Amino acid sequence: MTEQRFRIDGEHSLKRATSRSRALRGAGTAIILGVCAATGGGCSGCGNKDKDQAPINAVALPGNATPMDIGTKVGNGRVIETGQINVPTSTKWTRVYPASETRLVLGGNVEGEAYALITNDRGASWKAHSARAEGITTWSVGTDGTVVLAIAKRETPAKALPAGQVPPIDTLTFLFAAPDQEKISTPVPLLAPAAPESKEKNPTVPRGEGTPAVLGPALASVIVEMSSGPGARVKTYAIAYAPGPGEPLPQPIELPKGEVPINAPYGHPAQMLTTNGKQLLVRPWPGPNDKLADPKPVDKATLTKTIENDLSAGPECESGQWSFRRVPQDKGQTYLLGVSPERTVYFPLPPTIVNTDPIACNADKIVFEYIDNDKLPRIAHCTLDGGCIEPQNRPFKPWAEQHTRELHLATTASGMIAVQQMRTKVKWTIDMSESSDAGKNFQLQRPVGEGEGGNPEDGYDVGALVGMGPRSLMVLSAKVSKSTRRSWYAMASDDGGNTWAMP
Repeated sequence: MTEQRFRIDGEHSLKRATSRSRALRGAGTAIILGVCAATGGGCSGCGNKDKDQAPINAVALPGNATPMDIGTKVGNGRVIETGQINVPTSTKWTRVYPASETRLVLGGNVEGEAYALITNDRGASWKAHSARAEGITTWSVGTDGTVVLAIAKRETPAKALPAGQVPPIDTLTFLFAAPDQEKISTPVPLLAPAAPESKEKNPTVPRGEGTPAVLGPALASVIVEMSSGPGARVKTYAIAYAPGPGEPLPQPIELPKGEVPINAPYGHPAQMLTTNGKQLLVRPWPGPNDKLADPKPVDKATLTKTIENDLSAGPECESGQWSFRRVPQDKGQTYLLGVSPERTVYFPLPPTIVNTDPIACNADKIVFEYIDNDKLPRIAHCTLDGGCIEPQNRPFKPWAEQHTRELHLATTASGMIAVQQMRTKVKWTIDMSESSDAGKNFQLQRPVGEGEGGNPEDGYDVGALVGMGPRSLMVLSAKVSKSTRRSWYAMASDDGGNTWAMP
């Protein structure tokens, strides 16, 4: 094997691996935080071990979408049944979190409503939560399996803000769903705007979308900028806590002076990021009765003018204990930040990475798309020590027609899977390509589905592609044959994407 190295910086390089072998198919109480908590109302041992590890049942392809199953050109899938909760197929899954090899949480929203889909047995069965949600919605997941929905609204500014700046969040409400909870809780307000006649400003979340750290079945936490009177120059921040319905409001913990928070949790259990003007710092997210731990610097991380805003957008990809996000640096360079309770990583990514496309991740690697020397897209991966390998071939052929394109990526035990969905005004296609040799070679693309019609109601739509250790799950929607409705389906692969069947 020969190698060619492509410079990234003085420490890292992108390796081109060439091989003759062909790819195998195969505020005190004064902080009140606007209002008091409203009254109202790891999933250890989830699933059966023998059932969880059972092989996929091979069945004949049905050839179309029925109320129970879906047929595709790579295999078949089972309808996702969620009881009395109807999850619209227009839901966009903005939080995809494979917590383990058996548990997956999908969180998303449509206009005015939020939904979560949860499986504890590798996609064989599902449960759902839903809630009315007017505003900015985000889903968070705790290590015990609790899911929390945050609903936020931004402050109405008294005057126009500078370009690119958004108002802070002054209204924030949480809804809790513990693992054994059939229905999500009633809303629990944490932040509310100050009265118009008030001379003081109530606490706000200065950046991000109000995404909380989940610390228990009835406990969530965010970092707030404390209330301040007229003429206040020094900003102070505190860790605020939101309990479940009917629970007392815990006292906040003030952050050390000089530290500026990143307003989103990273890692599982949740880790807190801050800056001190010189370094990016990390420490465990404390509970209300915990002492605030001394922070540790994130090695090699360089502060920019926008890093607090950039990281407050929250993780782009999560898997198990890890959270990842791409971080823009000076001179157009992109770095990857990875955070887990035991370790952080920070290293440069190839200069032509496509930052508008998604990334896939696990505890060993991240997968991404970049533009090669022929100005065409390829899929590559980097291990968490910063070593990146470029594949020998491209997973997909380019389309000449003007079209829309959506890319989905997933890690597997032996490599990765790439799925692209493309649509023109008159046709659509979903193509798949996988690598089973650690990303050196990709199999020739093959269609998952294709057909005529450019309307969103026509054909299949991929909602999520997820790596869960030895299993890969694809969640997709399709129009049910001989009806006007669409349904969600799940397909599974236990061999790195080579074959697919019902979970």
